[in-house]
This record gives sequence, C-alpha cells and structure tokens, in this order.
Amino acid sequence: MSRCRGTSKIDEGINVAGTTEHELSSLEPDNLLAFLALLGLLRSLETAKPDWHPRVKWRGLPLSATLVIDREITSDQLAFEIDVGVKQIGQSYAVLDGHDNIKFTAEEFRTLFQKTRTDRIQSQIVCVLASDGAIKKNGKEIAPTAFCAMFGSGHQHFLTRLRSVPCDGTADDIHSALFEPWQYSDDTSSFRWDPIEDRRYALQFGDPSKSENKVGTVTGANRLAAIGFGTLVSVPTAQGLATLGIVDKDKQKYACWPIPTVPTSLTVYLALLAHPALANPKESSQLVAYGISAIAQAERFQVDRYFNFARARMQFLS
Repeated sequence: MSRCRGTSKIDEGINVAGTTEHELSSLEPDNLLAFLALLGLLRSLETAKPDWHPRVKWRGLPLSATLVIDREITSDQLAFEIDVGVKQIGQSYAVLDGHDNIKFTAEEFRTLFQKTRTDRIQSQIVCVLASDGAIKKNGKEIAPTAFCAMFGSGHQHFLTRLRSVPCDGTADDIHSALFEPWQYSDDTSSFRWDPIEDRRYALQFGDPSKSENKVGTVTGANRLAAIGFGTLVSVPTAQGLATLGIVDKDKQKYACWPIPTVPTSLTVYLALLAHPALANPKESSQLVAYGISAIAQAERFQVDRYFNFARARMQFLS
C-alpha cells in the first residue's frame, strides 16, 4: 500500500491490499461543521466513485478521522473526485431557486415538494428542510430544521447559500479542508455551523460586524457540509418536527453525532444518527457494540437575532 500526501501514522498491519487510508487531520470531532463535512465527503465520493466504498473511522487521543477507500490513490486524486461529486449533487439544489429562507406556509412547501417528485436528490433536499405536517405554534408557517441557523437577519439567507455554496469552488479547496489546518482565510459564505462563528460584541476587541474584524471561512468545509446536511431528513411527529441528528432535551436543541472507531460508511453513519441510544446517556453504552467510542453533543443557542452551535461536549463510552 502506498502512502499518500495527507496520510500519516498509518498502521500497516490493519490494511489490506488495494486500500488506502488518508488521515483527515483537519476534521475536529467536536465541531459540527467538520462532522457535516465528513458526511458530505462520504456522500460526494459515493456519488462520484461508488465502487471505492468510502468509510471513515476515528482513533487515538486527540481523536483523528481516517478515510478508508478500496483504491490506492493520492489525496490530490481523491480531492478531485470528491469535488466532482459535490458539484453533481449541488446542481440539484437549484430546485431552491426563488427562495431565500425556510419561510413557507404548508401549502407553499407542499407545492415545492411536488416539483421534486421525479428527482431523488431534489426531493431529499426538500425533505431535509422541513415538513408540511409540522407547523409553528403561530399556525401559519412550517417549522424549519434545527440545522438552519439563519433566517435573513444581517443579509444571511440560508437557502440562497445552500444552493450557491456547493458548486462555487475547486478541488484545491476540498483538499485544503480535509488535509490541511483550517486557516479561515476565505471570503465565502458559511452556515453558522462552526463554533468560531459565534462572535459576540462583548467578547471582541473590535466591532465584529466591521470587515477588518471579521473571521474568514473555510470554503471546502462549507461546500462539503452543505452536501452532508442534505442527508439529515426531517419528519413530522406529534411533538413537532424531528430531524436526524437533532435531540431535544430540557427545552433545548442539540446536534448529536457518533464517533466510531471502525471504518463506517455513510449509510451506517445515518443509521447510527437515528439510534435512540444516541440521545440517552443512560442507554448510550449500547452503542459500544457498534464500535462507537464517543458521542458528540453540540448545543444550538440564540444570541439576539442569530443562532449558533457550540463546540460539542464529548461523552466517552467504556
């Protein structure tokens, strides 16, 4: 097996012929943006190269993610194929044209969904956003997914960004997001999924709204995360909207995700996100049998008009 740029600390004894392991050193286990980017990486690569069977595992302390694929390939080639998959999926997000934010009546949202019935990816992205069967307490608008952290304040429009970000980039920014330290030097749109985007006036040396004090973004991470977000479907329940990966606890919402130590595919990650023990600390030991070493839980909170996700707290399983 050949070593690839971006790969280090590979345990040769656990690899088989024809596979390559790439250490995803940029992805932090307690950062929601990084986890959504991980889902986007798996989804994009499965779309572009399904016969590569991509899987991701975590190991070591501090925890580090490793991509396992059934091909001997360099990280540059890998980034190229991921970029192809991102753009292929991202083109279907055009179904959101004409809509800036998740602000629909049930009838309007039902009409949007009807437009997507013949396209699997388009129908999936609409089902991720909300449901016409889950209405806000005002009885007028649908309840949006809790992963939506912007509703137009400060000219931050969620659906506008969701349809434009995936296709606005190159394989180089994918490579940087996966294999190089995040520099936050890009001037592209983000989704408020990164804890660093919580910048409050009282905690800043200067006015965070001024351009000279703003923190940049990581283009590739947000492109991947937009694709990963498109897997987290929402459904109506008697208690309101339920979204894969979102847990309601003590009248507060949290994003929760598993940290598996075994190579795990996108399908299995999504199945684990739906496991009831993920949200129940008293039952979480059940997940050890699936190779889960820890559970990350990031609080969703609001400051003034803006929503953010905190850095996740880690529950390590014995």
